[in-house]
Amino acid sequence: MHEVSAEMKSPRGMVSDESSRSGVLVALQNNGQALQQVPAFKDDKELVLAAVRQQGLALQHASPVLQADVEVVLAAVKQNGLALRSASRTLRSDDGIILAAVMQNGLALEHARPSTCNGWAITVAAVMQCGSALQFAPSPLKDCIELVLLAVQQEPAALQHASLRVRNLLSAAIGGTEIFGDSDEVLASPTESTASELGSDAIESSDESCAELDF
Repeated sequence: MHEVSAEMKSPRGMVSDESSRSGVLVALQNNGQALQQVPAFKDDKELVLAAVRQQGLALQHASPVLQADVEVVLAAVKQNGLALRSASRTLRSDDGIILAAVMQNGLALEHARPSTCNGWAITVAAVMQCGSALQFAPSPLKDCIELVLLAVQQEPAALQHASLRVRNLLSAAIGGTEIFGDSDEVLASPTESTASELGSDAIESSDESCAELDF
């Protein structure tokens, strides 16, 4: 692991010695989390970009100004979607940033504040990357059969995050098999054939307006 020397940590040395700055750059390119050791450079966009491109979670050590910088945050979430939690409130509401984050790690949906118009598309992208992201979907979407099926096809245990109505409906569709035990442990889950067993009419009646829900 590349670490930053004591001399490089000194604000005076860093500002005046370009060779020291170059050394910091090399260190950050090999270990982005080393940004924590050089707080004097948390406002240096070039160095912060190097850090988050190597380890997206290093965004937490950047200055608030750079946590609100689109280029820096986008680079961070593309490397690790969970870096979204360290982005500014404004960028956690930016649909483009959110989409990049959930496509890298669906669980980043927990830290997102998607707009109403794109909430459906972003949630779909999240559960297709990680079925368990369904737990962070807006409540109305947990009642959409189509979305739940996408989630459980990725990760069967995601069914536990669906609405009770959808869980009961899917349970009936697979022949009354018990899905949840007394402790909510998943005992059986729908398969890819569940959609055909339910029938297209059942899905359409439940989901025809899901993409337009106000949440």
